[in-house]
Amino acid sequence: MRVRRVGPTLLLILSSAGVLAQDPIDKPQFRAGVELIQLDVAVLDDDRQPVRGLSASDFTVLDNGVARPIRAFTPIELAARTRSTEAVWAADVPPDVATNQVGLQDGRLVIILMDRSIPAHEATLSAKKIAAAAVDALGPGDLAAVVSTSNGAVQNLTADRERLLRAINSGDPSTGITPAAEQIMGKQDPLSDGRCLCGLCVLETIHRVADAVQDTPRRRKVLFFIGANVIWQSARPVAAAGADTGCERPLKDARNAMFAAVDRANLTVHSIDPQGLVNIGPQTQTSGRGGFDRPVDSGPTQRLRQQQTDTTSSLTNRQNLQVLPARTGGRTIVGMNNPEQAVPAIFQESEAYYVLGIERGTSGRPEERRSVEVKVARRGVRVYAQRHYVLPPAQPGVGVVPQVPPGPETAQTALNRLLPSAGRRLSLATTAFANPDVGKPVVRLNVDAGAFAREDATAAPLDFEILAVDRTGRPMASARQRSTITAPRLASGGPVEVNVQSHLELDPGDYEIRVAVSDPGTGAVASVFSEVTVPAFDSAPLSLSGVTVDVAYPPSATPVATTRRVFRRGEQVRALMQIYQGTQRTEPIAPVSVRVQILDAKGTAVRDQSMPFSDMTFSNRRADCVMTLPVANLPSGEYLLKLEASLDRRTAGRALRFTVE
Repeated sequence: MRVRRVGPTLLLILSSAGVLAQDPIDKPQFRAGVELIQLDVAVLDDDRQPVRGLSASDFTVLDNGVARPIRAFTPIELAARTRSTEAVWAADVPPDVATNQVGLQDGRLVIILMDRSIPAHEATLSAKKIAAAAVDALGPGDLAAVVSTSNGAVQNLTADRERLLRAINSGDPSTGITPAAEQIMGKQDPLSDGRCLCGLCVLETIHRVADAVQDTPRRRKVLFFIGANVIWQSARPVAAAGADTGCERPLKDARNAMFAAVDRANLTVHSIDPQGLVNIGPQTQTSGRGGFDRPVDSGPTQRLRQQQTDTTSSLTNRQNLQVLPARTGGRTIVGMNNPEQAVPAIFQESEAYYVLGIERGTSGRPEERRSVEVKVARRGVRVYAQRHYVLPPAQPGVGVVPQVPPGPETAQTALNRLLPSAGRRLSLATTAFANPDVGKPVVRLNVDAGAFAREDATAAPLDFEILAVDRTGRPMASARQRSTITAPRLASGGPVEVNVQSHLELDPGDYEIRVAVSDPGTGAVASVFSEVTVPAFDSAPLSLSGVTVDVAYPPSATPVATTRRVFRRGEQVRALMQIYQGTQRTEPIAPVSVRVQILDAKGTAVRDQSMPFSDMTFSNRRADCVMTLPVANLPSGEYLLKLEASLDRRTAGRALRFTVE
């Protein structure tokens, strides 16, 4: 299959394009020709706890000041992470198979914004602790992303905690200098910083985040702003007008556009200052200059002036951090040592909310902006909801404006969504292997496209569009293929499993793999997104491929690759991986030992054995490792296959979750 480079802009967190609406399956329907606009609504009491048990009759929704009937009402109660009931390894080992049902799940979209205003050294360490606490607090259905306004480091939406932590720790988010260095070099002017002139990059980043998450109404959208300040206006004195870089008008435009985007998305912003308690004034700084003791402009005068300047600056920064939380219903955490301890309470207040559906207004004016106000007939509560939406022009013959973009879904739009398109159920397993032809590593894809099987079992030619992006969303490789599936529906009426294989060649690194499947005969389209890490197989002294799974039923049948991870006792299930000793290295091959453990949900090893691989078992510096999972002998429940290869003092590991029915 031919692999080609691509140039289209992928719609990710930092894309400048607006996100497309989610699939029609995501939206409640009222009647033929009428669709609803959905609003996710948070209701908090005076202690900032979510108010539960409300009904549709408790709410009033005003659209441009006119009350509209609530046509759909869903209370959402997010499942809390209960570590006492889940498998002990569940938080550390994400599933290796992705499905496209993630867009239909309830949960939060959490954006962790590491801002350029984070001071250097201790505050940077504190900022990373805050971000790590947000990752640790993620619930079972939550997705998170990491964004930086200083070094551009981004991890797109994922539930993989390890990937998120790597992104958090991948660079230094601060762009400033220490207070001690500032005393020597002088105070920097953030408005004149060419890396973010006028501070616009911060407002523009929040704007793009809000646009990206806007059309996900069943999910709460939360942004953790981790930083020490936000520039809202230039505030230059008249005397400095000649030195003005022209910031006031661009700041005003960016500020207004960002506020509008945040209002449309109902994005809750929490500002957390990583500095903690800050000592103010030159007398608290060992390197501070005290001035000379002279009648005019004496040392005490200079110190007093510096004290006043530092106090004013600190108060201004605190007020700047409060702007977005005050507007969106978030919290402002300032002047608190160990601010990461406030993160769990922030998650707790978004554990319950409501999704309301009202009929859209109509208008002949294109791009009309309509206001939305949600009220609750309860005392002592605060309501946070979308404040407005933009109404596209009415289409001929349609009673209300459709909520989806004009035209049918295409493979390209399915690839470019924030969350995958769930028009037909898909699952995807991605596994990295060393290339047997000594080129780039190969990522093998296995897509279960059984939901596209036709009811009459006739042949269904399907088009597969495959795109690989790095963790910042930059397209790295793509491929196309057409595969024909022929499979009958199961007696239960559900789709049969039909696995289609493909591949991409990629350099070592972290990637997101996006696959869109379309049926040109019926127009059906769906997409599924997964993640893969490609090791440096050629240079690493010891490395492992990913783990693939095949199954045979009955056991005498030929094994076939599967994306299933739930197995019946009558099936023969195998796990396969390869062991490499640097495919381009030249030192002699050494023996390798692989410890194979199967852990139950409590972490108890129900199987623990060692598999030796002598130098004779390696061919072309690689060896095949094949394991049969003893599903026939395991009680029903969740299990973890844990593999650890050892070579001298070097180790490499893999893990695979599976369930026995």
